[in-house]
Order: sequence, then C-alpha cells, then structure tokens
Amino acid sequence: MSGPPSEPHNTSPEHGAEPVPVTAIREQLARMVSSAGFVSSVRLCRFLTHIVNRTVDGDIDSLKELSIAMDVFDRSSEYDPNIDAIVRVEARRLRAKLKAYYEGQGASDPVLIGLRPGSYVPIFRWVDAQPSKHREGFGATASSRLCIAVLPFVNMSPEPEQDFFCDGISEEVTNSLTRVPGLNVIARTSAFHFKGSNIDIREVGRRLGADLIIEGSVRKAGEQLRITAQAIQAESGHHLWSETFRRELKDVFAIQEEIAQTIADLLRLRIPELQLAPRSSEFSLEAYTAYLRARFLIHQQTPEALQSAREQLRTLSAAFPEYAPAYSGMAVASGLLAQFGVVSGRLVYPEVKANAERGYALDSQSGETCRVLGGLRAWFEYRWDEADRLYCRALELQPAYAPAHMFRAMALLCQGDFAAAEAGLRRAMELDPLSASDCARMAYVHYLRGDYRAAKTELQRSFELDRDYSEARFYSGLLEFQQQHYDAVIQVLSTSTSPLDIGLIAAAHAREGRASQAEECIARLHQLAARLYVTPLAEGFAAIGMGDFDLAFLRLDEAISDKTNFTNLIAVEPFFHPLRIDRRFAKLLKRLNLPSAPNVVKRP
Repeated sequence: MSGPPSEPHNTSPEHGAEPVPVTAIREQLARMVSSAGFVSSVRLCRFLTHIVNRTVDGDIDSLKELSIAMDVFDRSSEYDPNIDAIVRVEARRLRAKLKAYYEGQGASDPVLIGLRPGSYVPIFRWVDAQPSKHREGFGATASSRLCIAVLPFVNMSPEPEQDFFCDGISEEVTNSLTRVPGLNVIARTSAFHFKGSNIDIREVGRRLGADLIIEGSVRKAGEQLRITAQAIQAESGHHLWSETFRRELKDVFAIQEEIAQTIADLLRLRIPELQLAPRSSEFSLEAYTAYLRARFLIHQQTPEALQSAREQLRTLSAAFPEYAPAYSGMAVASGLLAQFGVVSGRLVYPEVKANAERGYALDSQSGETCRVLGGLRAWFEYRWDEADRLYCRALELQPAYAPAHMFRAMALLCQGDFAAAEAGLRRAMELDPLSASDCARMAYVHYLRGDYRAAKTELQRSFELDRDYSEARFYSGLLEFQQQHYDAVIQVLSTSTSPLDIGLIAAAHAREGRASQAEECIARLHQLAARLYVTPLAEGFAAIGMGDFDLAFLRLDEAISDKTNFTNLIAVEPFFHPLRIDRRFAKLLKRLNLPSAPNVVKRP
C-alpha cells in the first residue's frame, strides 16, 4: 500500500523526473472530473476515478479487465471479455478524452494523467520540468464556505433490515466531513429527510442549500460488501466522481475514510487549505455493527425505541468495555427519555453521568463525547461554564457538528445570553435547514425577545416540517398565553396528552375564570401520575395560572429535584414572571446556578 497522501507517488515514466505527490494527483483528478469535457460523461469519470484511486492506493494488481468490468461497469463475475469488450472500448474512449482535455481546457494544468495503450494503469508526471511553481498554485481560487450533503445510502442488500447499516455508513462519512474547517456539512436530520424519495437532485440541493451532494448504495451479503458512492454538483446535476468499492465487511472503516478523503480532495480545488483530520478506526466490527443498530433506534426517538437502544448498548458495553460510542449512546438514550418526560431526570441522572463521563474518558477527541458530557454538565448539573468549554471543544474538533451548535445555544439561552443563543441557533439551522426542532427553538428565542410575529413564522416552518412536533406545539401554547389568547391556548393544545400541555391548558382556563375546568385538568394530571411519570412542573404551570403561588413554588422545587429539563429556563421564561418578586424565586435560581438578573434584551 502507498504511504500517507503527502508522500510522493513514484509513477513518473521518466527516470530522474520528480515524483508527483498523491495530493497533487488527487487534486488533478478532481480538476479533470469537474471539467466541462468530463462532467457530461459519467461512465468515463467513474473509469478514470477508479483506476487513479487504485493506483495511488498501491492496488495496481486489481486493474485487470475482469475486475474493472465488475467494479466500474457493473458486470457480474461471469463476465467474458471475448463476448463483451466494454472495458477495451471505454479505455479507448478515455484515452481520446484525456488527449482532448490536455489539448484544450487542461493545457496549463501542472500534472498529466495518462493511460498508455494496452494498459489500465495510469501514469502521472509533472507537465513542467520544474514543478515547484505549479504546486504553489494548486486550487488557487478564492476560499468560500462550501456546503455538502451526504444523503442516506440506498440499501441494496438481500435483507431489508440492513437499513441500519446503510444509514450508519452515510452518517460516518458525514461525521468525518464535519471535522473539516471552513466546510458546511448538512446534518443527518435534514439529509435523511429525503430517504426513500425520488426527488431531482437539483431540488435536493436547493432545499438543503448544498453545493455538492453525495449519494450511494450499499449491498451487504454475508462478509462481502459492495459500496457505490458518487458526488454530484447540485446546481447542474452533473456527476463529478463515482467509485465502487468491493471489499470484505471488515474493510468498512477504510472505505468510509476513503470516501471522505476523496470528497475532501474534490473540494480542495475551491478551498486550497482544506484538510481532513485523521481519525482512528481501530474498532471491532462486531461492536460497530451493534452500535449502528442501537443508534438506528435512538434516531426514532420513541420511548420504546429509546428503551430498546439503551438495553442493547448496555449489552454492548459489557462485551466491549473500551468502546466509547456505547457509553455516549446510553447517556443520550437515557437523557432523551428524561427530556421527553417518560422518566424522571433524577432517576436516570446517575446512569447518564457515569456513561457520559466514561465515553469522554475513553475518547476525548470525539465531538460527540464532548457534546454529550457538555449536556450532562449543563442540563443535569448546572455547571454552565464547564458545559460551554465542552461544547466549544466539540466544535473545535468538528466545526460543522450541528448538535453542538444547538446545545450550546440553548445552554446560553438559559443564562439569558439571547444574542449568542440566536447566533448559535442560526448556525445550527444553516447546517440543519430541515430540522423541525431547530425551527421551534428559534421561534422560542423570538418569543422570549417579545418578537411574536417572528416566533409565529418559525413555528409555522416547524409544523411544515413535522406537523405533530410536540415541542413546537408547546411553544405555540406559551406564545398564545403571553398574548392573553387563552382560548387559543386551549385550542392549540386540546388534543395533547403531554403533562406540561395539560398544565398550560389548566392555567389558560384559570385565567379565563373557568376554575372548574382548571381543576379538571389537575385531576387529569393526577390520574396520569397513577400509571406513568408526570413532572411536578405540570401542576406548577396550573398553579401559576390559578394564582396559587405557594403550590407553584412547591411544585417548581420538586421539578428541579426531578431534573425536569424545562426548569433550566425559569430565569428567562415569561410564564414564571409573576413569581419573580417572591424571594423564593431567587433560591430556585441559585439551585440552578443561574443569574438572578439575566441580561434579557427584548426587541421594541
């Protein structure tokens, strides 16, 4: 195999000629496949990319007619070159295309990529005898923030339940690219919005704001793996690169990194300083596959799926006690159960703490482990400064990691830093433009600042993305309540079974003077509490609406003890303003380590 990409690749046909480094070869390849002459020929782009990549990877032995027919032209292992001459025919076409390129658009290019008659192994040499001046000018275009989206790879496996594995490959390529400074990488939530759809790639690019789209397919049969990936220019729909990988299953980590590296090489023409930071992939395949199964369940975000994911990850961590993602995954699953009100945060806190800290201890160079530990420090322990350092560290490691931007923004919001929170959420939305949750949280920021019109607009966007999104529904209720549209609160939340929504309905009834209906809502909360967990904050909402502040403080105190997520926002949430003049409110803020007078700035 060849050395690192920075090492020279000794493929020059002339003795004494200076070898061409792999980085220069890949840059030249990217330049060629994005040129007008090649971009219209997907088949020749795929052929050229394949033979160049195999050569620079030191895998020249695979460049035989049968292998090329299978890997590039999708022929079966029964391929007979005496009957089907596609490889030889396309090789002649490729030689003619290369000749035309260097006589035209590529006349001043620094590196020549050629293909001799009778051979499928390309040659590389400097066009100029003194190539150093060319090396300084590689990709010498103005730097700009490009945007790339990795769509979910299509499952072509015999077993349809292999979706989790295909999704995992897409996510890992995405995660690798988030480590590249200066690059926008569309988050999973938005990219997976198009899973199973048949939408024109140009429309996908427009809706995501992406310049480059990566798509592909996976076929897993036993221990054999076939992954096809391709890069498409979003605006034109032209294919810039395509490659098929036929490997053993154990090579999946190398394939993921190779795809990410090839994409980075394509982008370097626009961002010359772009570098893909290496990440260790020395994982057990068994552990990795089990983790993908559990993560697939976590993304479903139903109580049943989260419980199942947590159990699977417990089994995984017992079998592979040094596998960091298992611990961070358990912390995430338990944290979401608490966030959704399925269980008490106090109940899962010891497990979340142990797993978040263990995951970070095993791999502190992962944006995910930093973000998960930051979530523990902020939302469970109220150690806001330490949480912020962890979020910032996550973004140093993975600048385009949307969840870290979002979680940091919400933590800053709890502390009353509205400007920083809004900036962070806007960055998160840039990376995750089709996220209903990000739209809802931006709406909440507008609501806190008193800009109710902007809040309503963002809530409408959230519902367009997910018409049943519970967080957006709750914020809609709060928005109507603050405008004293109490009947609208009831209408918005009437079909909900969420305890907080029921508490808010009770408050609205009370404000309209309908005490009996408010009491009915409280009775309903007590009935729910007899069979499932109900946060005390729900009755606290009702008590505030009814003007029973003693009960409100009691329930708020209990909710903080239960580590109810929303209590972290009491310093800024206007629903709690009637309690502010009471000295007990300052004690609640102190428990949460929040400022007694946050720097809240409302728009006129």
